[in-house]
Amino acid sequence: MKLEQSIQKRFINTITKQEEVSMPSEAIEVYTELVYYRFLEVFEKAYPRFKKMVSEETFDRLIYEFLKVGAKTPILWRVSGEFKAFLIEKNDLDMPYLADLLEFEFLEIEMFMQKYSDHTKSSFSLQKSYAFSKEANIRHFSYPVHHPDFDSNPEAFESGEFTILFYYNAKSEEVLYEEITPFIEEFLLSLTPNLSTMQSIEKIAEVYEIENEELLEILLPILEHFHGENILTL
Repeated sequence: MKLEQSIQKRFINTITKQEEVSMPSEAIEVYTELVYYRFLEVFEKAYPRFKKMVSEETFDRLIYEFLKVGAKTPILWRVSGEFKAFLIEKNDLDMPYLADLLEFEFLEIEMFMQKYSDHTKSSFSLQKSYAFSKEANIRHFSYPVHHPDFDSNPEAFESGEFTILFYYNAKSEEVLYEEITPFIEEFLLSLTPNLSTMQSIEKIAEVYEIENEELLEILLPILEHFHGENILTL
């Protein structure tokens, strides 16, 4: 990657006239293609959904325009994050959901590249104190980019408020996600080591004036599921 960065910097300085270098045009073309194909390989794997939603001509154009800006990090998967930021700032596509889509796809990469703790399996208990895992993420989107049919016809979906929970499943080695309600988000983030899970349920039940038993019936299967996915930690 250091060699590629050096080639890329030399190439950009040459074509933008920042550096006078005696170099045949054929060499510049080779440098261009080298960096382009490297980025193409990285970006089409990082953003497969976005790539399918634009033409090949558009995707190629965006990569060549990114080349003129250049990557600042030597870590390949982080270059995808720089490309995302570049596209969002550029904002020249007729895709109001672009930022959401790119953020969604990049978060999956970011979480996949994390190091995860080895979790000792234990049974869920309302008497134990849990916290929302630092290895999970909650993000808010203005478009339902998580919907399985979104890519085929994004114009058919209305904007709104969508709360998505992301977590890593060690068994399948995948980053999974699911939509949750604002109430579930509030409850997850309210969990504290100072209170048992049951005490946390009683506390939020009082705030929303809900019977403890009624709320427990709703939350128990959800919390057992979250515990099984290591979204809740002791």
